[in-house]
Amino acid sequence: MEQKTNDMAQELSESLQQLMDENMAERRKQLYRHKLPANHSLRALLLAMTKSELDDIRYNLHVTGASSLKKAELAERLVPAILDFAKRWLPTIVDEEYGCFAHLMQKDGLSTELRDDDTRLDYLRGLGLVTCGVQEEKMAFCMPDEVRELFKSLDSGTYRSLVELNTELSRLAAGLLYYYGYLNFEQLYEKVLAYLEPEQREQVSFMDFVGVVLNVSCWKDTIVALPQGVKYYTLIDEEKLENEQLRRSNLDFASLSYGDVYDAGTDNYIADTPAYKELAQFFMREHGCDVLKAADITGEILILLQNGSELDEAVDYLEELGFMKEERKAEAVLPLLIAFNNTTHLWPLKGHTPAELMEQSGGGRVIPFDEVRKLKVGRNDPCPCGSGKKYKNCCLRKDEQ
Repeated sequence: MEQKTNDMAQELSESLQQLMDENMAERRKQLYRHKLPANHSLRALLLAMTKSELDDIRYNLHVTGASSLKKAELAERLVPAILDFAKRWLPTIVDEEYGCFAHLMQKDGLSTELRDDDTRLDYLRGLGLVTCGVQEEKMAFCMPDEVRELFKSLDSGTYRSLVELNTELSRLAAGLLYYYGYLNFEQLYEKVLAYLEPEQREQVSFMDFVGVVLNVSCWKDTIVALPQGVKYYTLIDEEKLENEQLRRSNLDFASLSYGDVYDAGTDNYIADTPAYKELAQFFMREHGCDVLKAADITGEILILLQNGSELDEAVDYLEELGFMKEERKAEAVLPLLIAFNNTTHLWPLKGHTPAELMEQSGGGRVIPFDEVRKLKVGRNDPCPCGSGKKYKNCCLRKDEQ
């Protein structure tokens, strides 16, 4: 039965991958329909785009009163709008974006060396800052002449220092959201600035910070900008989380070191704690998962826990995978799940782990990781998952099953 469930999961994964591949193939097909003009002025490059692409730029730059314009008229209207936007936007870029523009500058504004499957470039194309087209049977990305001149006028040691600061701001923001899930813009601004040196703080106004965050949320998938704040990309319901955090108004957000926050700001970060490693290794050892599959399953459980799910929902997920059919394996994984939950920084707990809060409150005891497989828990004892409920009202049902 477990093998059958694994086969079904594999088929679903392959179907999703096939759909993604088809979408990428269609995107590539659309890109390779473009032909670059010999003239690389912004106006000429805009005229080489489709009307639909120009409408996308118009929408992204909030150009009003232009929806009924014909293609040539719209291109004329977009030229000053793009350049005005670029003057405001270029001071918000991070190191990866700077590297992209610096590369294009080195290639006199035209390069066939950028990857045609890098979807981040679609963001730059949607702003009119970069265009693309076939050049000698290769996909070439082009930086309009006027944008090149603007970038050249900014590029200096001072500008590169600003890019470094923006990169640090964005990484700290992503790291904080990894631990907290969601923060409004004011909260995120205050918490990020707390990690900076005094002279750095003086350089970053609230609006500067918001500009960097909005830019990075479009360039990367790690954080998602919302009307009132920013969330980590795996957060499912920010309103529910915000209400839960407000309900815990007497609980401060977890205190985190600069190193912990900075490390967590990397893409697809996972804190490989002893409990995480033990759980992932269990899936490899007992269920024949390779490293990537084990990491994927453990990552899904992490998402469930961070979003406020009870441990029984993690068990349900493993049941769907067919991992709870054998009694021995089911009994063996439960204490590992409990240990993983105990040591995970949970969003509803404002970045605290259940173990930290239980230790602070003295209201019960979370079973430590190295003991969790050795001890029995009484029905009326605090549940070792750290929920604060009695064991009989929390995880006992799953243990009995």
